[in-house]
Amino acid sequence: MKYTKSNFMMSVLGIIIYITDLIVDIWVSVRFFHEGQYVFGVLMVCFMLFGTLVVQCFSYSWFKADLKKAGLESQHCFLLLHCLQGGIFTRYWFALKNGYHVAFKYSSKTGNFLEEKIDPHKEVIDRVTDLSMLRLFETYLEGCPQLVLQLYICLEHGQGNISQCILWAFKNQTQFCASRRKTETQETKALV
Repeated sequence: MKYTKSNFMMSVLGIIIYITDLIVDIWVSVRFFHEGQYVFGVLMVCFMLFGTLVVQCFSYSWFKADLKKAGLESQHCFLLLHCLQGGIFTRYWFALKNGYHVAFKYSSKTGNFLEEKIDPHKEVIDRVTDLSMLRLFETYLEGCPQLVLQLYICLEHGQGNISQCILWAFKNQTQFCASRRKTETQETKALV
């Protein structure tokens, strides 16, 4: 398997979507607070924090396992970054930095096999796979409760009956999952 330029571009798109998601979640929470709907604002913040806390815990444990596998000691700066909610950004940094090197600068023709014990393409693919798993965790830990909250708000404000709201929620969730599958399928095809 090779990590190609299109894989790199998909990784760049992934960080853009991740940042956009964070901005929209914060914007929606702030909007709830400005409208005086404090309970909904607090719930949105709680859903965001719960999802990111779980993701940061998994990310840090995987970092420790990767460092241990490489024979390195656990670095405390990674723990601090994860406590400050920067684990995903750190993972994206390493994935993009190594991915750029592999996709644009790496030559598969090496003179000495012993110099290269680890395939750089596989290493980058593993990093991107870890990011995909973490994003999937976050999607379900944060997105599903937010969807239920939106459904409740729709019903509370009389913007439709229960069947309309359920259909709307199902339609939105289906569209989101389909677009997510399409992106993951494109990433997978590009990796093969």
